[in-house]
Amino acid sequence: MVLAMLRFVLIFLCRGVGFLSFFIFKKRNKIAQQNVSLCFFGSTQIKNKQSKNFCKKVALKSFMNQGQTAADLLLLSVYTKKNIDKYVTIKNKHYFLEAQQKNKGVIFTTAHFGSWELGSHTFALNDIACCILYNPIKHNSKLETLIKKQRERSGHTLIPKERALLRIFKQLKGNKFVSFVTDQYCIPEEGMQVPLFGQRPWTHTGFIKLSLKTGAPIVPVFMFTKNFFKYEEEICKPLYPENFLHYKNPEYEMARAHNKALEKAIKKSPSQWMWQHRKFKNM
Repeated sequence: MVLAMLRFVLIFLCRGVGFLSFFIFKKRNKIAQQNVSLCFFGSTQIKNKQSKNFCKKVALKSFMNQGQTAADLLLLSVYTKKNIDKYVTIKNKHYFLEAQQKNKGVIFTTAHFGSWELGSHTFALNDIACCILYNPIKHNSKLETLIKKQRERSGHTLIPKERALLRIFKQLKGNKFVSFVTDQYCIPEEGMQVPLFGQRPWTHTGFIKLSLKTGAPIVPVFMFTKNFFKYEEEICKPLYPENFLHYKNPEYEMARAHNKALEKAIKKSPSQWMWQHRKFKNM
């Protein structure tokens, strides 16, 4: 009971920090609202009161959701095999089981969406531990150590991006699981321009090349925050690389299908995405 109360208080406080951040970090606030406007109204110029209210509301809730995500990261030790089902419902687990039966390994992808840190933790608690590609925090070693420890608490293995390719390839060849967060802006050398909300932002495609090379299915996963106590982890329909080989450009078509899954999740709950990052900075 005491632990549940402490959890509630921490999430409440972190959501409050997110609320205050909306007003303090004006540059990120502006970026978030412009991104929302671009995706839902086709322009970064917010033209009327109705769209302005919508963009502000979505951006504010997004800031608050980042606060809850941070709280969940700090609280990962509270979520255990014994109690995780109390908080998280996994939807469409059969998609994962179908992908696993290919015996090619599985590439899980997610986004900075909902409580993605808890989503990853939940998978490991359900015996789906992954090798996770990540960018280490280079300017703060103590913070890097803390976050890495939390993320590996449940059984995941974190792989720094610069030393990742061979280890990930071996994981898939061993019919194991790897995981990527794929939604941020990338430089042209690491991806291609792929449709998302009618725009064509630069999109990471390294994980798609890996899928085409190894035959591993790509399974998008999104963690929806329902309220303080309930989450829903939705496993989406897998992308099987063999289904795209007849296209002239299989990599592009897989990336487009993958972005459609992300777009669908965002439309379902717009405030869950991290609108503050500069995904559309060249639009």
